[in-house]
Amino acid sequence: MQDVDAIFKATRMYVLCAFVLMLASVCLSYVAYAGDLAVSGLPWKISCVVMLICCIGPCAIYLKNRKNHRLALFGVSGLLGIFSSYYFFGILPYFYFFLFAPMLPLFKWSGLIFGGTLTAFWIFLIVRSVQHTINHSRFVAAAFRDRGEGILGYEVQRGMRIFEKHFVEPSPFPKPLAYVVLAIAPFSLVLPRILSKSFGTNGVLFVLAALSLPMSLWLIGALVRIYMVTVALPLRIERERNVRVVVEA
Repeated sequence: MQDVDAIFKATRMYVLCAFVLMLASVCLSYVAYAGDLAVSGLPWKISCVVMLICCIGPCAIYLKNRKNHRLALFGVSGLLGIFSSYYFFGILPYFYFFLFAPMLPLFKWSGLIFGGTLTAFWIFLIVRSVQHTINHSRFVAAAFRDRGEGILGYEVQRGMRIFEKHFVEPSPFPKPLAYVVLAIAPFSLVLPRILSKSFGTNGVLFVLAALSLPMSLWLIGALVRIYMVTVALPLRIERERNVRVVVEA
């Protein structure tokens, strides 16, 4: 079975990554929206709350889970740690830009609807693909090992390698659109001068928002996979088979 030190090391990594990324999120959101644009203090305040949740959450779960090693709780801890990456690379540069940056309502709502719809559609595709992998492949039988006494063991790294062998992930962005987005990057320094009146003073933030969307989709896809494989699936197995699913070495 996975020893306490290994779970502690994973928890420490989650907390450290969350702290670094969320601290950067707090600073950037303060400078951009409370400082330079002087439009709202909500972004950095929300970032502070998210940082506390992403740092304290894994620690609390570790204290609760260090004796029974339940996979579902370990998965929640991982979700909190990785969510900080999605927040920094997705929510902060894209959704905060369209929520808080000064611009015409048409641009604001168009950006939010486009990003929200694309994200929701991508989540739907990932959920469908993961469900197909779980229900129509040998992943469950190969990754979860019977340890006897009503316990199933799951080795995280080995299990995810098995999962990736059976899982086919669609491209997070259509290639033509991805090329258009990447082509914008070299012009990031001159865009503020050539964009419309609505975007003129926010050109660099607009470029960051556009460039962050593919990364945002990839990260939200990773979060969905982790949730379905390490949280939802073990809970379902425990309920259907009346066993305990634990993390093992």
